[in-house]
Amino acid sequence: MAESTLRAVVTWAEPTEGPAGVGLQDTSGGLAEGVSAPDGSVRYEVDLTLRERKVSGVQRVDFGGPFVHGPAGERFLYLSFRGSGEEPWYRRSKIILPAVDEVAGKKEIHATVADAGRSRAVLDGDGWSAT
Repeated sequence: MAESTLRAVVTWAEPTEGPAGVGLQDTSGGLAEGVSAPDGSVRYEVDLTLRERKVSGVQRVDFGGPFVHGPAGERFLYLSFRGSGEEPWYRRSKIILPAVDEVAGKKEIHATVADAGRSRAVLDGDGWSAT
């Protein structure tokens, strides 16, 4: 399999603010800020890669890219609340990515965050959908 790009679109239905900003966190600590919609929701978009990697000695397709966190097979995005002063993060909430085989060959995946007040975000409905 050749490496491919997959757009992840995350909508946060009822956003709250952090002391110094909220966004999807990349692996270097930067934040991808969202775009506010008229209904009050915030939409975040980032590109993910799908590529083959050796996992436990077996070639498997896995998520990658600057916004993907976690070990192989347990990948997630961070919705992060930047702290102020000496604390870099006020809070972070994991948005668990879907199984790779559910989205292989798709162009975009979509999820709506219903609750980001926990260490693991709660997604609306059935979680991720793919188009």
